[in-house]
Amino acid sequence: MLSLYRNTAHPGRAGNMLQQEEEEEEDGDDYENTAPPYKDLPPKPGSGAPPRPPKAGNKVESPTLPPKPPRITALDLPPVTSASPPFGANSREPPPFPRPSLTTSATPVPWISLKPGGSGGQREERLLIILCLLVVTSLLLSGISLIVALLKYRQVVEALSEVSVQQRAWRENVTGGMGLAGLRKDIDRVRADTNQSLVELQGLLKCARVTCPEKWLPFENKCYYFSSRTKSWDEARMFCQDNYSHLVIINSLAEHNFVANAHRSSRVYWLGLNDKDKEGDWRWLDGSPITLSFWDPQEPNNFYEEDCVCMNKGGNWNDLSCAKTTYWICERKCSC
Repeated sequence: MLSLYRNTAHPGRAGNMLQQEEEEEEDGDDYENTAPPYKDLPPKPGSGAPPRPPKAGNKVESPTLPPKPPRITALDLPPVTSASPPFGANSREPPPFPRPSLTTSATPVPWISLKPGGSGGQREERLLIILCLLVVTSLLLSGISLIVALLKYRQVVEALSEVSVQQRAWRENVTGGMGLAGLRKDIDRVRADTNQSLVELQGLLKCARVTCPEKWLPFENKCYYFSSRTKSWDEARMFCQDNYSHLVIINSLAEHNFVANAHRSSRVYWLGLNDKDKEGDWRWLDGSPITLSFWDPQEPNNFYEEDCVCMNKGGNWNDLSCAKTTYWICERKCSC
């Protein structure tokens, strides 16, 4: 007996299926040459009607079902299952998007949640350590550069101090006693050369008559001036130079006797003899050493830094301090 399967969900479809079965019985056994009826085809996907059992005596192979869609597990979402839409409904409408379950645990994403002890925390610690090292290195370099700058500044200051000391010493030599002494020596040399030139000129002219200036005494083609005032040795030397002469230089016994007896007084007179350049080395103003000497007993003694020579009343010589003041004698060549 043929058992009918009633589809309660789709009554119209069941009636059609009964009508197709009656037509197949009328056709006989020509089943292999005909296309399989609709009842033996697999149901449509999503159809709610169960498949009809095969006909007795005929072996029907089970159709291959389509593979199930893979589950989406990227965010641990539940599989999407769509209910079978009612017959005649629009199958093109997309199924509603299922809401993710709040109870299921989401897959951890490394760039969203970083634990303190994870790889992200270690990376932050490394960056912090590198930053600290860079700061410390910059501070060390700044300190070293500051120390080098201070050392350079100290060297520059020392060099400037040395230059200032040398400049001060140079100024003292130029404007001080040593500078003036050198300048005076140069002036004396120039005047001595001038006087020698005048003497030579007079010899060339062969003057018939030799005269001396007023208050000057002649002796052997020379003129001598005996001062009436007192000066220091340097001041007396300058006075003689201003009058185109020099402090007296005694080269012979006759000249010494003339100078010792000409003034006829008890005064003490400066001579052009000194040992300023070297102690004990007595020289005349023209640089020549002494060939005749008329020292007093126990003289010279250099008792109070006595570097200049004077002539006493009897014509004997004595060394005195050049700063003392006394009379002087100037000597020059006679003029025509």
